[in-house]
Amino acid sequence: MIPLASPTLFLYGPPATGKSTCAQNLAVALGKRALDLDTLVEQRLGQSIPAYVAEAGPEAFRDVETSVLENLCKSRPNAVVALGGGSLLRNNNRQMVETCGPVVCINTPIDILAKRVERKAGSRPFSKNADALRKTLEERQAHYASFPLTINVTGEQPPQEVWPRVMMTLGRYLVSGMGNPYLVTIAPNAIDELPRVLAKLEPKPRHVLLIGDSNTMPLYRNRVFKALETEIPSYTIPAGEENKTIQTITRLWEVMGETKIERNDIVIALGGGVVGDLTGFAAATWLRGIRWINLPTTLLSMVDAGIGGKTGADLPQGKNLIGAFHSPCAVLADTETLATLPKREIRCGLAESYKHAIIGDPELIPLLRDFAQGQTDIDALTRMVIRAVGVKVQTILKDPFEKTGQRAALNLGHTIGHAIEAASNFKLAHGEAVAIGTVAAAQLSERMMLTQPGLSDKIRNDLTHLGLPTEIPSTHTPEDYLNYLNRDKKKSAGFVRFALPIAFGQVKTGIVVPHEVLYEILAK
Repeated sequence: MIPLASPTLFLYGPPATGKSTCAQNLAVALGKRALDLDTLVEQRLGQSIPAYVAEAGPEAFRDVETSVLENLCKSRPNAVVALGGGSLLRNNNRQMVETCGPVVCINTPIDILAKRVERKAGSRPFSKNADALRKTLEERQAHYASFPLTINVTGEQPPQEVWPRVMMTLGRYLVSGMGNPYLVTIAPNAIDELPRVLAKLEPKPRHVLLIGDSNTMPLYRNRVFKALETEIPSYTIPAGEENKTIQTITRLWEVMGETKIERNDIVIALGGGVVGDLTGFAAATWLRGIRWINLPTTLLSMVDAGIGGKTGADLPQGKNLIGAFHSPCAVLADTETLATLPKREIRCGLAESYKHAIIGDPELIPLLRDFAQGQTDIDALTRMVIRAVGVKVQTILKDPFEKTGQRAALNLGHTIGHAIEAASNFKLAHGEAVAIGTVAAAQLSERMMLTQPGLSDKIRNDLTHLGLPTEIPSTHTPEDYLNYLNRDKKKSAGFVRFALPIAFGQVKTGIVVPHEVLYEILAK
């Protein structure tokens, strides 16, 4: 089971894996303390561990270690704890720790560990040198392999590259660079973390307003009330992209006034991308900006629309032409809600996830196929969402406000996709339009000789297996689509700029496509 956010997290693994350094980095990212079990033991002993083991013996040391660990688990500190390399060899210690919080085991190649031990020979009582370490690891190999949450480090990776992988394993990401950093938690029953998120807010909100739509409110409103152990004011907007308008925003402002939402209060979005975009934009503009929390309930909003701080509404001239960057205080993606999604909504989320696979994680594609073929195991689905979100978060961190062009890779499939979606009067779902737009982007890339022939066929084949459309509808003329393209919000210096796939794992941004080439692809 993917663990929920817990006040105490544990890092475990063989000696010399860098657990202490990794814990310090992770603690900063999560707003927790960093604790080192060996340091706590030495404080209890009043001397170093090697000296005590030499004097009293290994079992006496393990007894003290167990006692310190028991006190730590009873207090359940808000901390990331680096455990000693053998601290969970005793079954009661392991059971005690796993009851307290999730354990991530970090495994590092033995040759790298041996070099580290040799550099500090004698500092570890059970791995004094490389030969002793190899013997220890042989004895504990099955033990370390038995932990379900494991990171296998390859090569001499520094701690600053390891701790983000720990967060990914735990289903958490820290998004920064756009005002106050906020935590994204992806887990079954993540809505249960809402009280903890609210309790951490400073100043404390006096009023909380829940906003959802006519699909999500009947399904999940009581789920939110149960998590909060109380009912709060709520407002339901009509479901559907056609209601993502300035008129709906105006009504949300009115509701905020009626429920006395003040500068230090908070609104909660419960729903898909439309609910998140509207709620976030209303929060960005009410009293010049109030706080909000996002509870995405669709696959599409979990992997894409619900993360990144982009908020807004549509105009008749095009999608998302009004909006603001306004990051939430937290994102809680409760993957249990995916069980209620219609198949069409699932496919739309798969389109955005596939886009992320092209951008930065091609190995995600087999997981998407499993999902499309009816994979229902909640842990497997959660891990798929975690992988897809990871690509988006890493892309955002490189370019939070779209200044360098790197974040524009997330626009892959959207430029033509938005035009197709708008031309259909939103009868074509967003994810369906993005799938068509992704194939078209690959065709443009081939036509401009930016990639090898065959890329668009591979993408079309993959998307077809995911149950998504891949052909530009013939219901409109190329001129119709060009009309919508020329209103694109990302137009710069008079040109619409495209994100085009070069290969799986590589997308080139800021591409100006000649008119005749674009017309040719639209005419196909």
